[in-house]
Amino acid sequence: MDVTITKLVHACLLVEVGGTRTLIDPGGFTWDDDRFDPSMVEGVDRILITHEHGDHVSFDFVRAALERSNDAEVETTPSLQGILSEQGIDSLTVGTPQFVSPHERLPMAPGPQNTGFHVEFVLSHPGDSHSFNETMPILAMPFIAPWGSLTAATDRVRLVRPKYVVPIHDWFLSDEGAVFMYRLATMGLADDDVELVHIPDFESVTLTV
Repeated sequence: MDVTITKLVHACLLVEVGGTRTLIDPGGFTWDDDRFDPSMVEGVDRILITHEHGDHVSFDFVRAALERSNDAEVETTPSLQGILSEQGIDSLTVGTPQFVSPHERLPMAPGPQNTGFHVEFVLSHPGDSHSFNETMPILAMPFIAPWGSLTAATDRVRLVRPKYVVPIHDWFLSDEGAVFMYRLATMGLADDDVELVHIPDFESVTLTV
C-alpha cells in the first residue's frame, strides 16, 4: 500500500491513503507561514487534532480546511472538543483509532490532554508524547521539543520499531539544524532496521507499507 505524506510545517501532516486525505494537527505555525495556502488541503476527508496547544490547532486553519473539505469530521480529545465548541466548531472524540499517548510534562506545568491517532492503520501520530507503546508501520515522531530530547525520542522509536519514522515538531530548527539532528537520530537507529525519512516543509514523499 502506498502512503503519501506532505509535511505542512511543524507537526502538521497531510496523509493520503487509497484516495482518503487526512489532515493532522493544523496548527498556527502552518497557518502563519507565508508559504502556506489553504488550497493545499483541498478535499480533506477528516481532520485529527492531538491536543489544544496553538502549534497543533489554529481555529482559523480548521475553519478554512472544513470549508474546503469533503464534509470532514474533526476528531480530537474531550478537552479540546469543549474549546472547539466555544469557537463554533463541531468535533468528535471517536472515529479514527486512537492510542494512549500522554503529553509530556512542560517546564512550567503538566501538559494538556493528548491523544495519538492511527491513520488508516498505516501511520501513527502521537502528538506531544514520548510515552506511548505502539505504532503502525509509519511513525510521525516529535524528535525536538521543549518537553523532550532527541535521545528520548530515539529510544522510543527503538522500542516501538516502526518501519519508517518521519520527524515532526521541528519548527524550532533551522534547515541546517534539522539535517544535523536527524543525522544523529539516523545513526542512533542504524542497527534497528528503522528508516528515518526527513520531509522538508511543503514537500511530499510516498512510502510503501
